Amino acid sequence: MIRNYKYKLYVSKHTKELSSLITSANFAWNHIVRLARRYYSLYHVSLSPSRIQKHMVKIYKRDRYWSKLHTHSIQAVCQKYERAFNEHFKIKKRGFPRAHKKHIGGSVLFKGSGGYKLTSDGKHGVFIVNKLGKKWKFKFKVTRPWGEIRNVTVKRDNDGCLYLIITCNVPEEHLKREGSGSIGMDFGMKTFLTLSDGSNIQIPDYHKQSLNKTAQADRSYSLKRNAGVYGSSFKRAKRIKQKAHRKVSNLRSDFHWKLAHELCRRYKFIGIEDLNIEGMKRHKNWGRKVSSLGYGEFIQKLSVVAEKYGTVIEKIDRYAPSSQLCSVCGYKYTGTKDLNVREWICPECGTVHDRDVNAAKNILRIAIENYTGEGVPLTGSGNKTLQPLVGQCGHVEPRVGSGLGENPTCFNRGSTSMQLELWFWVRLAWF
Repeated sequence: MIRNYKYKLYVSKHTKELSSLITSANFAWNHIVRLARRYYSLYHVSLSPSRIQKHMVKIYKRDRYWSKLHTHSIQAVCQKYERAFNEHFKIKKRGFPRAHKKHIGGSVLFKGSGGYKLTSDGKHGVFIVNKLGKKWKFKFKVTRPWGEIRNVTVKRDNDGCLYLIITCNVPEEHLKREGSGSIGMDFGMKTFLTLSDGSNIQIPDYHKQSLNKTAQADRSYSLKRNAGVYGSSFKRAKRIKQKAHRKVSNLRSDFHWKLAHELCRRYKFIGIEDLNIEGMKRHKNWGRKVSSLGYGEFIQKLSVVAEKYGTVIEKIDRYAPSSQLCSVCGYKYTGTKDLNVREWICPECGTVHDRDVNAAKNILRIAIENYTGEGVPLTGSGNKTLQPLVGQCGHVEPRVGSGLGENPTCFNRGSTSMQLELWFWVRLAWF
């Protein structure tokens, strides 16, 4: 099994030498992109990958600036351009390869075991680039041991931080699952996830909590950029802005990983809905909220963790009427198309439904019907008594019932006495 392990390199006075290699790789990429555009504008024919590689080899031999790169790194840049060029025609809305900023972002790749030396004592690792010399040692903390190395990538973040990404072959990892039940999950704005057993999972709104700090950093950066100040103060303001946003992203990612492990450790089968996240981000009212929750990123992490625990993730169609169907009798109530309706009574069976819990139950039922595998528990949770998520990772809160006796004004926002009277007669007819 192929895995990528990411380690952050310690900042030292030597990191600028490693950053210069990434800048050289960016120059090579920009040269290929501009060469291909110029060639197509003259001859109306695209450059073949073989001709690009032959051209880059000639420049590599006579250019001292590019000669600092390893031959594998130049070859990787050419292959990267070939993939980007092919995706321009195969993937919808994928544009033509564009030039990169020279001193911002970028990466350099070393294939196999050539061009570098990597050692570790169990706690700290040392990365050495042969072309730079043995005196330039780049250290990092070994959080996880790696296996048989396939290639090594040095990546530079937008704020200048350097990361070492090791792609290696490792044996398949199987983690022990404590529960064996099934659960359905409904994504929401007020609650991050509503489960079919009636509990809900809240996520700390890290973006809102740090909004003042990020807004102040953004204003400081914008003022200097609009004023044409591009000195050391501009670079410092830009670095502060990028670090503030990176901290929010890291907190959200940490919550997602911990929550994914907790869910996969509890349940054997998880049903989710396939949402149009990109379309929801463009909404004028809750676009920023959807982006700050990061539901799409959470689903990707959940799929990765589910493989380790042997948990099944089943997606249902995004057009399935999960919020409109009664989870008891199957009656379709179209009144829930109004998002203000948070609870409703089924006219067929008289069951009082919480909108989110009922949707989660329908998601679980549809997911089980669509699943073609074996060994999925259809009823019951089958779980041990587990502790809820605590601390920075968020928490799981059980719902306080769904009947109107506890909250008589929960039909919708601004419910009236007429609705309460309707509830009374429906319940009387049912009994």
